[in-house]
Amino acid sequence: MTAIEEQQPTGTAQEGIPGSVQLSVDDATRATQPHLPYADAVYAALAEIQLLPDLTEAGTRREGTVMGRRQPPELFTRLEWLPNHDDLVPLDVRVDGLIVEWSHLGGWAIRSGRDLAVLDVDDLADPATVAEAAMHAALCGLGCACEKPAPGRWEHAVYLDIALVAYDERQGVTQ
Repeated sequence: MTAIEEQQPTGTAQEGIPGSVQLSVDDATRATQPHLPYADAVYAALAEIQLLPDLTEAGTRREGTVMGRRQPPELFTRLEWLPNHDDLVPLDVRVDGLIVEWSHLGGWAIRSGRDLAVLDVDDLADPATVAEAAMHAALCGLGCACEKPAPGRWEHAVYLDIALVAYDERQGVTQ
């Protein structure tokens, strides 16, 4: 047996969350990227409605400065449907593509070209709610005044809230 064959992942980002094993991470990654289980759950909700993005990213945007003030690192998840994706219906969205993005500092937003819509959902919204909002944007565009997604939090949001507070404390972020 080679050293590569002997290496086994110590768990998944979804360890303890039934039915989800998309992202394989170790304990150190789980501490520095606590949002990976949430990103995994949102991706699974999109897969359930067959609205898979072309690109999926989850990670950390490194700190920088804004007007001379240090900005903390930001955990994010980004789901992108590239221009001309088959699921994008309105012409402007089809031409520009669609981005659904979450940040632990700002919550959920949807972008297409120069248009931006902040989703009126909980920062840790139920993944099915996020998937429904993405599907709505893909089918109707960002400017549609149709009914809003149903409220609701992810069933494991309390654990992610705790992990995000611990993450921010390690980063020296005060709120």
